[in-house]
Amino acid sequence: MDKLHIAECFGAAAAHYDEHAHVQQRILDWSLRNMNVANVSGDLVAKLVDLGSGTGTALQMLAPLAETVVAVDIAQPMLDYAQSRNNAITNIQYQCADFDDLTKIFAPNSVDRIFSSMALQWSSSPEQLLMDISHILTVDGRADLTILIAPSFARLRQAWASIGRGHAVHSFTSLAQWQAAAANAGFTFHSNSDVFIDTYPDFLSMLHSIKDVGASTAVDDPDTPNTATLLTKRQLRDARSAFTALNQGQFSLDYHVVQLQLSR
Repeated sequence: MDKLHIAECFGAAAAHYDEHAHVQQRILDWSLRNMNVANVSGDLVAKLVDLGSGTGTALQMLAPLAETVVAVDIAQPMLDYAQSRNNAITNIQYQCADFDDLTKIFAPNSVDRIFSSMALQWSSSPEQLLMDISHILTVDGRADLTILIAPSFARLRQAWASIGRGHAVHSFTSLAQWQAAAANAGFTFHSNSDVFIDTYPDFLSMLHSIKDVGASTAVDDPDTPNTATLLTKRQLRDARSAFTALNQGQFSLDYHVVQLQLSR
């Protein structure tokens, strides 16, 4: 997985991300509602980390839960935008980093709570990521991680496959694989799952809904970053026809998500 490309795509989307991130906002709202708030109604925890914090929409809700909140994102423009919208909140720190490098950012047993929504599906290794999260959490630490999982975008992947470009859609890790990774990392865990459906007027609008929030890696061939523009009209028409046949004539995307609630 090309993390530099991911950082560039999300960074380029920062200024207009919130304008297009409709389903992402619905999922974030769901994530915050379902967040396990045990042990946060009394004394503040020392440190809470938001992994893949994006434009910082969640930070206003997270800031009252901890003495220090650390917003971690791979794209500096996202962090700049988050800081500008939350500049009145004084207990937030901003860290530009890859969440696959957690042990380089945080010391062992130094983080009390971790929150994430719609970011960790881009991890290069879910197994190693959850091991690293276990490593940096305190003994009684907790994590609430909302992750896009298989079979999200499955019909879109099939449509691209019909024109020889199935690899252009990210293959998401399954719920069972995430649960196995959590167990292997030594977590006690609970999982909540849901499906969010976003509908569009046409095929191109549907594709742009992914690209406009920076997630071009979900619809791009990594060797040809502008896949959609490189398609011939016939290929695009064939992909559209394949998708509508698979999706009962509707232009919609299914976002399958799980919130893993982890404790050590």
